[in-house]
Amino acid sequence: MTLAEVRTGQVKAGLRERKKLQTRDRLITAALDLCDRQGFESTTVDQISDVADISPRTFNRYFATKEDVVLAPVEDMIASMAASLDAQPKTGNEIEALVNAQVQILDGRCPVGAVDLTRFETMNRIIQNAPSVNARSIELGDKKFRSITTKVAERMGVDPDDPRVRVIVSVFTSLIRISMDRWRCGPAGDVADSAVAGETLKATYKTFCEIARSV
Repeated sequence: MTLAEVRTGQVKAGLRERKKLQTRDRLITAALDLCDRQGFESTTVDQISDVADISPRTFNRYFATKEDVVLAPVEDMIASMAASLDAQPKTGNEIEALVNAQVQILDGRCPVGAVDLTRFETMNRIIQNAPSVNARSIELGDKKFRSITTKVAERMGVDPDDPRVRVIVSVFTSLIRISMDRWRCGPAGDVADSAVAGETLKATYKTFCEIARSV
């Protein structure tokens, strides 16, 4: 039984699994806070483990590297998006299904659980200042794109290499990027709360639909 299986709902989380998820969550919180405050290179696994109240040896049962614990929000989003997209009805409009799946996550209605946008903001600051984290984030970005592509292809009953699938996922990715630019608020560029983020994504999708109908 793996943590991924629990997160994606493949197994019912018992007490032991819930404790594992709680420990994992403490590690993520500690890593993001420490790396954000004192820098990624200056932060050690021992420090992260100490704040999370576990041993460094236990750390390695959850994450292979410091990069992986800092980028855990991306892995969680991949799992959340897969579960949320599975829950969407098949209407033939896969872009809308992707948007609705993302909004469901932002609204805290994903079968796997809510996603903390504040963690993503902290993670992004670390990525900008740590080359090794940035390199790993590119790999995970590709993994997320492939995961969504595979899910969309399955829903359409076509091969993942079908150009229609790539167009759909590329459009969705663009809508997310445009929405993210509008999520930020305040002089420090803080991210908006989840409710605002969800509404912004829906508004961006509505604008896309209006433009698509006019051409």
